[in-house]
Amino acid sequence: VPVDVDPGTYCIDVAAAAAAITPRTKVIMPVHMAGLMADMDGLEKLAADAGVALLQDAAHAHGARWRGRRVGELGSVAAFSFQNGKLMTAGEGGALVFSDEDMYEKAFLRHSCGRPRTDRHYLHEVAGTNMRLNEFSAAVLRAQLARLDGQITVREERWPVLSALLADIPGVRPQADDDRSDRNPHYM
Repeated sequence: VPVDVDPGTYCIDVAAAAAAITPRTKVIMPVHMAGLMADMDGLEKLAADAGVALLQDAAHAHGARWRGRRVGELGSVAAFSFQNGKLMTAGEGGALVFSDEDMYEKAFLRHSCGRPRTDRHYLHEVAGTNMRLNEFSAAVLRAQLARLDGQITVREERWPVLSALLADIPGVRPQADDDRSDRNPHYM
Protein backbone atom coordinates (compact mmCIF):
# COMPACT_ATOMS: atom_id res chain seq x y z
CA VAL A 1 0.00 0.00 0.00
CA PRO A 2 1.79 3.18 -1.10
CA VAL A 3 1.72 6.07 1.36
CA ASP A 4 2.63 9.72 0.99
CA VAL A 5 6.07 11.17 1.57
CA ASP A 6 7.28 14.14 3.56
CA PRO A 7 7.27 17.07 1.11
CA GLY A 8 10.65 18.30 2.37
CA THR A 9 12.69 15.11 2.50
CA TYR A 10 10.77 13.06 -0.11
CA CYS A 11 11.02 10.10 2.29
CA ILE A 12 8.07 8.10 3.64
CA ASP A 13 5.87 10.06 6.04
CA VAL A 14 5.68 8.16 9.34
CA ALA A 15 2.16 9.41 10.15
CA ALA A 16 0.91 8.37 6.70
CA ALA A 17 2.48 4.94 7.18
CA ALA A 18 0.84 4.61 10.60
CA ALA A 19 -2.55 5.50 9.13
CA ALA A 20 -2.17 2.82 6.44
CA ILE A 21 -1.44 -0.09 8.79
CA THR A 22 -4.13 -2.76 8.92
CA PRO A 23 -4.23 -6.28 10.39
CA ARG A 24 -3.00 -7.49 6.98
CA THR A 25 0.18 -5.36 7.09
CA LYS A 26 3.32 -7.49 7.23
CA VAL A 27 6.12 -5.01 6.51
CA ILE A 28 6.91 -1.31 6.26
CA MET A 29 9.30 -0.50 3.42
CA PRO A 30 10.89 2.95 3.59
CA VAL A 31 12.87 4.14 0.60
CA HIS A 32 15.90 6.21 1.55
CA MET A 33 15.44 8.84 -1.13
CA ALA A 34 18.34 10.42 -3.01
CA GLY A 35 20.76 9.50 -0.21
CA LEU A 36 18.70 10.94 2.65
CA MET A 37 17.57 8.28 5.07
CA ALA A 38 13.92 8.08 6.07
CA ASP A 39 12.93 8.82 9.69
CA MET A 40 14.29 5.59 11.12
CA ASP A 41 13.48 6.57 14.72
CA GLY A 42 9.80 6.94 13.90
CA LEU A 43 9.68 3.95 11.55
CA GLU A 44 11.45 1.59 13.96
CA LYS A 45 8.97 2.54 16.70
CA LEU A 46 6.02 2.22 14.33
CA ALA A 47 7.13 -1.21 13.12
CA ALA A 48 7.70 -2.42 16.69
CA ASP A 49 4.34 -1.08 17.90
CA ALA A 50 2.53 -2.65 14.94
CA GLY A 51 4.43 -5.94 15.21
CA VAL A 52 5.58 -5.81 11.59
CA ALA A 53 8.95 -6.06 9.89
CA LEU A 54 10.92 -3.11 8.56
CA LEU A 55 12.60 -3.59 5.16
CA GLN A 56 14.75 -0.67 4.04
CA ASP A 57 15.16 0.12 0.35
CA ALA A 58 18.72 1.44 0.48
CA ALA A 59 19.29 1.57 -3.28
CA HIS A 60 19.99 5.33 -3.01
CA ALA A 61 21.84 5.13 0.30
CA HIS A 62 25.23 3.49 -0.18
CA GLY A 63 27.34 4.89 2.66
CA ALA A 64 24.47 6.73 4.39
CA ARG A 65 24.28 6.98 8.17
CA TRP A 66 21.49 7.59 10.68
CA ARG A 67 22.67 8.98 14.02
CA GLY A 68 26.16 7.59 13.37
CA ARG A 69 24.98 4.12 12.34
CA ARG A 70 25.37 3.00 8.75
CA VAL A 71 22.26 2.01 6.84
CA GLY A 72 23.08 -1.69 7.28
CA GLU A 73 23.57 -1.40 11.04
CA LEU A 74 20.05 -0.37 12.00
CA GLY A 75 18.72 -3.78 13.00
CA SER A 76 16.40 -4.36 10.05
CA VAL A 77 16.95 -5.80 6.59
CA ALA A 78 18.38 -3.33 4.07
CA ALA A 79 18.39 -3.93 0.32
CA PHE A 80 20.99 -2.27 -1.93
CA SER A 81 21.02 -2.02 -5.71
CA PHE A 82 24.10 -1.99 -7.94
CA GLN A 83 22.19 -1.19 -11.12
CA ASN A 84 23.96 0.95 -13.70
CA GLY A 85 23.01 4.37 -12.33
CA LYS A 86 23.62 3.78 -8.61
CA LEU A 87 26.38 5.23 -6.40
CA MET A 88 28.21 1.91 -6.63
CA THR A 89 27.53 -0.08 -9.75
CA ALA A 90 28.28 -3.45 -11.23
CA GLY A 91 25.80 -3.06 -14.09
CA GLU A 92 23.16 -5.05 -12.20
CA GLY A 93 22.82 -6.97 -8.97
CA GLY A 94 22.16 -6.14 -5.38
CA ALA A 95 22.88 -7.01 -1.79
CA LEU A 96 20.90 -7.60 1.38
CA VAL A 97 22.16 -6.79 4.86
CA PHE A 98 20.66 -8.66 7.81
CA SER A 99 20.60 -8.12 11.53
CA ASP A 100 20.86 -11.80 12.41
CA GLU A 101 22.29 -15.07 11.15
CA ASP A 102 18.93 -16.86 10.85
CA MET A 103 17.58 -14.27 8.40
CA TYR A 104 20.80 -14.52 6.41
CA GLU A 105 20.53 -18.30 6.14
CA LYS A 106 16.90 -18.13 4.98
CA ALA A 107 17.75 -15.55 2.33
CA PHE A 108 20.77 -17.58 1.22
CA LEU A 109 18.52 -20.59 0.61
CA ARG A 110 16.18 -18.50 -1.55
CA HIS A 111 18.91 -16.96 -3.68
CA SER A 112 20.91 -20.16 -4.09
CA CYS A 113 18.37 -22.45 -5.73
CA GLY A 114 17.05 -23.57 -2.33
CA ARG A 115 20.36 -25.12 -1.29
CA PRO A 116 22.15 -24.24 1.98
CA ARG A 117 25.77 -23.06 2.06
CA THR A 118 26.92 -26.45 3.33
CA ASP A 119 25.24 -28.43 0.51
CA ARG A 120 27.58 -30.74 -1.41
CA HIS A 121 24.90 -33.10 -2.77
CA TYR A 122 22.63 -30.73 -4.70
CA LEU A 123 19.78 -31.04 -2.18
CA HIS A 124 17.09 -28.37 -2.44
CA GLU A 125 15.46 -27.58 0.92
CA VAL A 126 13.08 -24.86 -0.34
CA ALA A 127 12.02 -23.28 -3.61
CA GLY A 128 14.65 -20.78 -4.67
CA THR A 129 16.17 -18.88 -7.55
CA ASN A 130 19.59 -18.36 -9.06
CA MET A 131 19.92 -14.64 -8.28
CA ARG A 132 23.56 -14.57 -7.32
CA LEU A 133 25.97 -11.78 -8.11
CA ASN A 134 28.87 -13.10 -10.16
CA GLU A 135 32.44 -12.90 -8.87
CA PHE A 136 33.56 -10.35 -11.47
CA SER A 137 30.79 -7.91 -10.49
CA ALA A 138 31.61 -8.45 -6.82
CA ALA A 139 35.27 -7.61 -7.47
CA VAL A 140 34.24 -4.40 -9.27
CA LEU A 141 32.06 -3.44 -6.31
CA ARG A 142 34.74 -4.25 -3.78
CA ALA A 143 37.16 -1.90 -5.51
CA GLN A 144 34.53 0.86 -5.40
CA LEU A 145 34.21 0.55 -1.62
CA ALA A 146 37.69 2.05 -1.25
CA ARG A 147 36.61 5.29 -2.94
CA LEU A 148 33.00 5.57 -1.74
CA ASP A 149 33.77 7.56 1.42
CA GLY A 150 35.80 10.15 -0.51
CA GLN A 151 33.09 10.50 -3.14
CA ILE A 152 30.46 11.07 -0.44
CA THR A 153 32.65 13.72 1.20
CA VAL A 154 32.90 15.63 -2.10
CA ARG A 155 29.13 15.45 -2.68
CA GLU A 156 28.40 16.59 0.89
CA GLU A 157 30.79 19.54 0.46
CA ARG A 158 29.17 20.55 -2.83
CA TRP A 159 25.53 20.02 -1.84
CA PRO A 160 25.04 23.45 -0.18
CA VAL A 161 26.19 25.19 -3.36
CA LEU A 162 24.02 23.06 -5.66
CA SER A 163 21.04 23.31 -3.32
CA ALA A 164 21.25 27.11 -3.18
CA LEU A 165 21.49 27.37 -6.97
CA LEU A 166 18.53 25.04 -7.46
CA ALA A 167 16.46 26.96 -4.92
CA ASP A 168 16.77 30.06 -7.11
CA ILE A 169 14.87 28.32 -9.92
CA PRO A 170 11.10 29.00 -9.73
CA GLY A 171 9.17 25.83 -8.91
CA VAL A 172 12.24 23.84 -7.80
CA ARG A 173 12.51 22.77 -4.16
CA PRO A 174 15.75 21.00 -3.26
CA GLN A 175 15.52 18.11 -0.84
CA ALA A 176 15.57 19.20 2.80
CA ASP A 177 18.17 17.97 5.27
CA ASP A 178 17.54 15.90 8.38
CA ASP A 179 20.34 16.28 10.94
CA ARG A 180 19.74 12.73 12.18
CA SER A 181 20.82 11.50 8.74
CA ASP A 182 24.39 12.53 9.45
CA ARG A 183 25.98 11.08 6.31
CA ASN A 184 24.15 11.70 3.04
CA PRO A 185 25.65 10.35 -0.18
CA HIS A 186 23.36 12.66 -2.24
CA TYR A 187 22.40 10.10 -4.86
CA MET A 188 21.58 11.83 -8.17
